[in-house]
Amino acid sequence: MAENNSAIHSVAVIGAGTMGRGIAYLLAQNGIRTLLYNRSGNNLNQARDYILRDLDKKIDGGKIGPQKKGEILANLVFSPVFDAIADSDLVIETIAEHEPTKHEILAAIAATVKKEAIIATNTSSLSLNKLAAGVENNARFIGLHFFNPAPLMKLIEIIPSYFTSRATSLRCQQLVTAIGKQFVVCKATPGFIVNRMARPFYLEGFRLLEENVALAPQIDRALKAGGHFRMGPLELTDFIGQDINYQVSSQIWQDMQYDPRYTPGHLQRSLVDAGLLGKKNGRSFFTPSSATASSADAGSGTPTSLNFYGEHPLFDLLQQRALALWPRVQINRQSEQPTLGRFIRVNDAMAIKITDGRTANLLAELTELDTFVIDAALNYADTAYLTAAHSQDASTANKALFLTLLQTLIPQVEFIKDSPGLIVARVLSSLINESVIMVESGVCSRADIDIAAVAGVNYADGIFSWLAQLGQKNVKSTLDNMAQLLHSARYYPHYSLLNTPRPELAVAP
Repeated sequence: MAENNSAIHSVAVIGAGTMGRGIAYLLAQNGIRTLLYNRSGNNLNQARDYILRDLDKKIDGGKIGPQKKGEILANLVFSPVFDAIADSDLVIETIAEHEPTKHEILAAIAATVKKEAIIATNTSSLSLNKLAAGVENNARFIGLHFFNPAPLMKLIEIIPSYFTSRATSLRCQQLVTAIGKQFVVCKATPGFIVNRMARPFYLEGFRLLEENVALAPQIDRALKAGGHFRMGPLELTDFIGQDINYQVSSQIWQDMQYDPRYTPGHLQRSLVDAGLLGKKNGRSFFTPSSATASSADAGSGTPTSLNFYGEHPLFDLLQQRALALWPRVQINRQSEQPTLGRFIRVNDAMAIKITDGRTANLLAELTELDTFVIDAALNYADTAYLTAAHSQDASTANKALFLTLLQTLIPQVEFIKDSPGLIVARVLSSLINESVIMVESGVCSRADIDIAAVAGVNYADGIFSWLAQLGQKNVKSTLDNMAQLLHSARYYPHYSLLNTPRPELAVAP
């Protein structure tokens, strides 16, 4: 039988909950004839009322006129009659994530619709291939994962099963483009792209808290300032709901055969057990206060000499600020050192290094100086907040001098626990490693990762753009050192990043 390559003109959405009504509303706004089915007339009425209120709000705000409202409503049919889906080109089920019920509704859809109709699931956690195995003529079955709220979110994940035909996938891609959304295509693997790719952001946030590296506000603030995230991981999980976020992490961990990269934190589990779910129930473990640990004020110390080993944009910025404030300071530029890589020696009394995963105490054994490690930042020139750590015997005078120098550029610098990778470098390197693993294992392409990062989870840039900014060798060194100092299996860099021999402790150039 010839494959059907025709455009999709009519869609039925099964389930009038938050996702179902949002998808139906999105389709109707973009000229697609849409039927929203729910066996409960009350749920259909609630969905209709929600859409009407939103349309009236758009009219009041001058975004649409009454004629456009009429056109959108003309594209929508609300029906409690299941057989009304029979003539649809595409049927999308959005019912609860309960596998037996999913199988039941998918079988009913397959028995009702025309043989060339596409059948899609909006599941975010169940095995797509297992669902596909129970669908008659499963070449027409596919995953279409919308994000909430569907009318506003820019991304839709398209997930073919083992059985899905190319024509089915292409028709869905054409539909997504026609309704003004971006799509990514990925294999039917746990978490698809977005939920798996973003896991380290949430998991590492809680691990940093569990390891007492920093306070919750410091973790969130550091990642917003240095990583350009719009929300930190801890405040974001409070916004999403701790129970929902923990359930997704647990499901991916289970589906990935309990790989330690995905192990959920015991702290988040305890929050769920205690009912501290965040915004959804108004009960949070994290205080709304923006206060963080007290940071020392910059002292009166003055740098008399700055020796820069190697090249880095931060070094250039600090040199410019130092010369502007202390015209007599001696500046020396030298090649990076084999064991230390790039660093700054100040007054022959202390060393400053951007983290490469080694702790300040470990580095102090090599420098034989008071040693300070600073966190990574995507752009130090616009970073208003930075975390750092110092070797345990660092003098009060050198701590003050360090703050004096760094605060010529960065308004607030706070000391936290001397921990491998500190905060931003640890999280970004973990996100990059996960994305590299996904691409190298054929889950999706690099382009799909970057589209998903920006359009799916609202990151300021694509993950492979971060890799280019931070440098592959630096990311590799950070991961390698974290693997040796924290958890070997969790942080070990993918072999495609291992382009240099693995030393006892890696040196970031």
